[in-house]
Amino acid sequence: MSRDKKDIFGRWFICTVLVAVVLTVLAGVVNVIADPYFHYHKPVIKYRLNDERYINDGIARNFDYDAVIIGNSLFQNFKTSRYDDLMGTKSIKLPYSGAGIRELWQALGRVVGRDELSVDLISYDPKDGAKNIGGYAPHRGYNDSVREVMICTDTEDVLRSYSWHRYSDYPTYLYDDDMLDDVNYIFNKDAFYRGSVYNIGITMLGKDSTTFDDYSSWVRDSGWEIACSGLDKMTVLDHDSDRQLSEGDKERIYYNIYTNMIPVIEANPEIRFILLIPPVSLAKWAEYYSQGELTYVFEGMEYMMSLLTEYDNVEIYGFDDAYEITGDLNRYCDKMHYDAGVSEWLLEEISKGDHRIDRDNYMEYTNSLKAYYMNYDFTILNEYISD
Repeated sequence: MSRDKKDIFGRWFICTVLVAVVLTVLAGVVNVIADPYFHYHKPVIKYRLNDERYINDGIARNFDYDAVIIGNSLFQNFKTSRYDDLMGTKSIKLPYSGAGIRELWQALGRVVGRDELSVDLISYDPKDGAKNIGGYAPHRGYNDSVREVMICTDTEDVLRSYSWHRYSDYPTYLYDDDMLDDVNYIFNKDAFYRGSVYNIGITMLGKDSTTFDDYSSWVRDSGWEIACSGLDKMTVLDHDSDRQLSEGDKERIYYNIYTNMIPVIEANPEIRFILLIPPVSLAKWAEYYSQGELTYVFEGMEYMMSLLTEYDNVEIYGFDDAYEITGDLNRYCDKMHYDAGVSEWLLEEISKGDHRIDRDNYMEYTNSLKAYYMNYDFTILNEYISD
């Protein structure tokens, strides 16, 4: 290659690199200013709410609110406008599809603050031996004005391990205040194209921002055949061989509650924590029945309530005894997920104080469920279950 050609190539290469650097820096500047995930400031332009695990922490950091609705996909159809009308609040909705107890309460701990563990928890694992549980640093919280939280408390999630979580790849760089790892956000092409550019576009077109009512909400096909899909044909079973709640199971529930929930509850005695046990469908209870786990679920639920009802700032609302809802599979798109009309009804019932569970009636509640489902003829579902 001649010297002239080398000089031309060198200049072209340097110019290309400089242009790429300038464009990358400009894109980063746009991301900081538009801030589609609200990591640095309140929204300054119109915005779209999506990508729950990317945007929720920013909402909690920088929006104005005094109440929080937080849960898994069972909470996606709640409307903050209706909640605010009933409760007299200004709320945000933080849905985390597929989240368990650990993820939800860690997210909530970032919002309102959490303490260190108030008790020493030692796990005796057959493989690892004795192991300390804890190590969670206290967190001050983003918002000192929160006075009310409604959070999903799915019994099945409480029965799991304290460390259970569905996903392993979280955008943790959005959950801390470390400026160094913000490069993952500032120079993120998805945040730029799907966030900043999109938000600038809808602003220029005069479109509205996503409301919390619409955020992550859905409408799906429902019905008896759909809700029963995945079930095997029901047969008549006795409960003599049902799984019982063992001491190990109780230890697991205790660790789950005291590792994930109690540090947040104890750190915020002025906040009203509404723990909503959602109404899972008759098809889900049929699944527990066929697996021989009805007794285990009822006893686990009862033990959970015995622990949580000891806290004065905790209100538990249980809806598994709303048989007119749980038994109408036209309201369900699968074994767990109910339609938006049920979500609104749940808010109305809570606002009236109905279906509240406390230390005086929690055993009455679980005994009612036992009497109903332990004697239910689940074979009536067979006409909706495929061979």
